[in-house]
Amino acid sequence: MEQAIEFIEDHLADPISVEDVAKHAFQSRWHFQRIFRLVTGHSVYSYIKRRRLSEAGNDLMLTRERIIDIAFKFQYETPESFLRAFRKEFSVNPSEYRRGKEHRGLQRISVLRDRQREGVGKDALRTQMVVRGETLLIGRKYRTTMRQMRNETDIPAFWGDFFSRNVMAEIPDKADGAAMGVYFNWDIEENFDVLIGARVERFGKVPEGMEARRIAPAKYMAFTVPGNTNEDILRAWKYIYGVWMPETGYERGLADDFDLFDDRFARAENPESEIYIPLA
Repeated sequence: MEQAIEFIEDHLADPISVEDVAKHAFQSRWHFQRIFRLVTGHSVYSYIKRRRLSEAGNDLMLTRERIIDIAFKFQYETPESFLRAFRKEFSVNPSEYRRGKEHRGLQRISVLRDRQREGVGKDALRTQMVVRGETLLIGRKYRTTMRQMRNETDIPAFWGDFFSRNVMAEIPDKADGAAMGVYFNWDIEENFDVLIGARVERFGKVPEGMEARRIAPAKYMAFTVPGNTNEDILRAWKYIYGVWMPETGYERGLADDFDLFDDRFARAENPESEIYIPLA
């Protein structure tokens, strides 16, 4: 992550893409976008855009460069597109901004220094490395996005829809009574699929409105998460990617990560769930 941010900072005036940054960080674009968002709180695209505008604001106040030249310098193809983006970020035109007395833009993020420690503590999460064989899953698929943190409200709503429809009862050949939420199919716009369902013994006839997914064998770190609220689970995800993984040095593998909710989740005392993160 530090290498990725350093690469961005060195190329704010160059035509770089999200793919360029992901390649420099030696990550697939799909997984890199998600990790970047969880660690920094920004999408890769929005971080690049806001840092360019912040540096443009510096140039406006510290130099006498023409506004059009500053716009072109930071990869805006037209003065109009720069004006729109600048107004959206700072609520004033560049010419007005230049006459101001103070510049407060987005500063370079240091993952090691600024990483948020929101969430459960390391003593609360229990971890265990496990190897899982092939998993066959059938369930209902939903689509959401990390833009504007919509996934944080969408995913609880997806689970509510799944249980209100009693989808579990319609899944054939269930291997057990646990429910799983699997996350995959990420695109450059930070959209991704959520498949909520159950592990099955075999793929027979998939009920109408459902989908089947095969999860390849992989090595995982299993996190036992205390609590059973949406906030408990969200804090755990943020802690895992924002603190635990950077501190331990583990690297994420390419398999799907997922939540698992079994009978422990509904316990009156000490409810728990599990999060599985694939390891390289």
